Amino acid sequence: MPKASSPRRLALSAACASALLATTLTVPTAFADAPTRAVEGAREGVTAQACASGIATYVHDVSGDEGVLRKFLDWDPLTGNAIGALHDTGVSTPLDTHSRFFTGGHGIIYVVTGEGALKTYKDNTATGGSLLTSVRDYGGGWNNYATIVSGGADRIFALSYTGSLDIFSVADPASGTGAITKVKTVAATNDAVIAMDGANDVWAQGSTIYTLKRGIADRLGEVRQWTYSEAAGAAPFSAATVVVSGVGTKTLTGWSPGPGTTYTVGATPDHSGVARSYTGSGLTELANGDVGSGFHGDVHADIASCLASPPADAKPIFGSAPPEEPAPQAVTDASPDPAPQNPAEFTGRFTLGNGSPAAGLPVRVEAIDITSESTVEEELTTLGTAVTAADGTWKVSLPATLPADVSQAATANGGAINAVAHLDGQTASGQIMRGTDFVMAAPASAPAAARALVTSAAEDDTPSKIRPVTEAMMQESPQPNEVQTAHSWASRDERNSVDTLGEQPLPEYQSDTSGLPQGDPYIVKGVDTKAMEVRPMDGGCDRTKTKIIDRQIRYTAVVEGHAAWDSKATVEYDSKLSTNVEVAVKTGSDWTIEGSVTLGSAISASTGYTNKGPNYGKQWKVPIEYKKYKETWKCNYGKDTYIRYRIQGGKYKVPSGGAVGKYGKDVSNKDGSGGYYKSPHSHRAWVARGSNFQLGKNRSIKWSGAVSAFGVKLGASTQYDTDHKQRITAGTKSNARHDIWGKNDRVSGKPGVFYSF
Repeated sequence: MPKASSPRRLALSAACASALLATTLTVPTAFADAPTRAVEGAREGVTAQACASGIATYVHDVSGDEGVLRKFLDWDPLTGNAIGALHDTGVSTPLDTHSRFFTGGHGIIYVVTGEGALKTYKDNTATGGSLLTSVRDYGGGWNNYATIVSGGADRIFALSYTGSLDIFSVADPASGTGAITKVKTVAATNDAVIAMDGANDVWAQGSTIYTLKRGIADRLGEVRQWTYSEAAGAAPFSAATVVVSGVGTKTLTGWSPGPGTTYTVGATPDHSGVARSYTGSGLTELANGDVGSGFHGDVHADIASCLASPPADAKPIFGSAPPEEPAPQAVTDASPDPAPQNPAEFTGRFTLGNGSPAAGLPVRVEAIDITSESTVEEELTTLGTAVTAADGTWKVSLPATLPADVSQAATANGGAINAVAHLDGQTASGQIMRGTDFVMAAPASAPAAARALVTSAAEDDTPSKIRPVTEAMMQESPQPNEVQTAHSWASRDERNSVDTLGEQPLPEYQSDTSGLPQGDPYIVKGVDTKAMEVRPMDGGCDRTKTKIIDRQIRYTAVVEGHAAWDSKATVEYDSKLSTNVEVAVKTGSDWTIEGSVTLGSAISASTGYTNKGPNYGKQWKVPIEYKKYKETWKCNYGKDTYIRYRIQGGKYKVPSGGAVGKYGKDVSNKDGSGGYYKSPHSHRAWVARGSNFQLGKNRSIKWSGAVSAFGVKLGASTQYDTDHKQRITAGTKSNARHDIWGKNDRVSGKPGVFYSF
């Protein structure tokens, strides 16, 4: 348990002190050992081991607004999962951010509440129960301690805010109900206590205390261990031994599941919350530099006195497993790609702010890629006009002959034409409203890959809302710099090492400099415009003019791979972009997603990763240049000029000295038994030993958190084909099947992505 984030230096009341320290026990002459256990969740019939593997590991995740206690499984703690990973079981329960926790072994979890009460709980999830099953409430007074840890035996070590270390004995530690009695105080002047007081994190294993001190600008940090003793005449702690050296400046958390293995959590250049493992006696060596992701907060293991590796062929299963059920073999579809339809028209649907159809309103469609390199204001080319139908839908066919500038831009984009549809109207009170939808089309002469990409994008039929045009949009807005945009919700999520968004819709409004905005942008001068009738504007609005005002290269998630037990993952993203990326526009003070563009320009390199695993799941990212545009248009017979900003992806572009592609967020938490047994039976299949299966057709899932550009989050999806694939190769172990399942469909249909178990 790290030091409390907000120390409360309150004196114990007489009542609290009396309740806490009333009983005096005889000091035992030796410690009880930490427990040894069988593999958690191993299949029925696996022989119990004298030493423990499959050790539960808990993370108090405080990265969000609400605290959550998450459960991981340390499958092979003896080797520090040298060729494996810490498995996210998917099991979690709320634990507020003001509470702290530590473990006591035997599945016992101690929680110190924000009010200072110490409570014990039992983790019963392995047998289908609760993660925090209440056991006993020991009462208050524990908020007088900055750090509290247990080594899984019968001692609790509590560092007070005054600097001294109180030692408590625990009767019957396996039950979580035994009396807790103070037996000793070690002075604040003791070297070990001084180290604990100055450490970034403290934890225990048996009678050994560990202190982690992060690196600073001019030197690296380290993890030290101190052995506690109650032998007559002996010093309370032995001299320190360094067990991990070279600790970085961003490494603030550590833990040990048992003797000889240590984990630390730090950051990579791109992500935070990444765990590393070290093993050995004395000064340990790095075992795995990326053993797991998503460790944002305090971490403690269900400590064991002796560590083991699981049986070589054992397949990790969390909790009890139902009998294996029949499933089809996964066979790669090697048939030719079906001829895509000819998506030679732009289509969409507009609604009022309350979701009602926006009917009878004029729509103008303008090509947007013609100004993709212009820093001088240029007028967009109109491709057609329409009027919304009673249900708000509209369509505009491509001209029989494309304007020269549009044709040239389409060729550079692999054949696809990106455009924007604008709807302009006003309420009876004169409030101007504008709808925006970024759309795409491809002529019959375009390459099949472009037509397939546009066709798949059309599957997103989300309507576009019309929004109020405010007086604030009649003048330019100052643009934030990268230091300011680093504080946005999107930028903070980008640093998270785990994909927490999946396919869930992005927030409707985003700020590019702070957390998610509050308030209702439809309220204008105290009036709610969401449900107001909107009619065509008198005089209308003219064509849009745009120019580039800024550029950023951002690595964007375009594919992901999965390989759990006895398998390898490969992803390919070659030759050209084959991805749809959302477009954001700034209406008033907030950014909204308003459709997407198709990106199909050439790539100068083959990218992806090959045969990663087992226990591996990561996204793959490629560098795409994003541009911020300033848009202007005139309404009211040219009397009023409005200004808006747009963020749009463009071409594949490797930054100077940068990588042609890089690993993205960890998605291995989607794999394993938890997800498999919750999946529809029709989505399941298996891969024959020594063979492979791949997705090379249809559309991927949509990664809602694919990229953060200019402080705004944009989603993306990819069209699978011969150059863009997800593949898994099964190993040769024969004691279990190599199971996979599709997320959105059977693996032979349109799954979007497949996961591994």
